[in-house]
Amino acid sequence: HEAAEAGLRAEAAALARRLQELERRHEKTCEEVFRVQRQALFMKSERQAAEDRLGAAQKQLEQAQDEARRLRELHGHAEDAARLVRDRDRKITELSKEVFRLKEALNALPESGGPPQSPPNTAALQARIRALEEKLE
Repeated sequence: HEAAEAGLRAEAAALARRLQELERRHEKTCEEVFRVQRQALFMKSERQAAEDRLGAAQKQLEQAQDEARRLRELHGHAEDAARLVRDRDRKITELSKEVFRLKEALNALPESGGPPQSPPNTAALQARIRALEEKLE
């Protein structure tokens, strides 16, 4: 009976040591789980922050692309306006030259000493000069 009791006490002591070892390992495992959970939460918040930064960067990129598109359109409008100004200036120059030629032609016509009788060609030239001057203005 004493031998059985001693064997059971030894077995109980071994089981108690085993239980203590298991409790220590359980505690370490719980700490490790807690650490991993904390790290996962941190990484999740980091990921969210990175996604937020990515969203902001994408929005800035879209805005920059819109601005670049708008600037290209404005540049095209500016080129069109410059072309129109060049065309208008060329037309003004041509009209000015034509007015000058017509005035020279009118001045070159002989003037009669009598009552001012404008030959029909002179009247037409004067009307043409007036029309061109109005157009020029």
